[in-house]
Amino acid sequence: MSKTDPTSPEIETLSFEEALGQLTELVEKLESGQLPLEESVAAFESGVQLSRHCEALLDHAEQRLQILNDQDSE
Repeated sequence: MSKTDPTSPEIETLSFEEALGQLTELVEKLESGQLPLEESVAAFESGVQLSRHCEALLDHAEQRLQILNDQDSE
């Protein structure tokens, strides 16, 4: 998966909490060592997308908070 791969539309609609929950489940599955190789690779790819989505949501929230803090400083 390259950095230019778009996030799947289903992931883009998830809230932060939903995406984080799915990411946690994927990590647990991967750590169990019970998935076949192909499923592990697919889970890892999904995990990367979920992680990027969570990061984008956090960045957006941080920007909103910064705007509020800037307004309070005026």
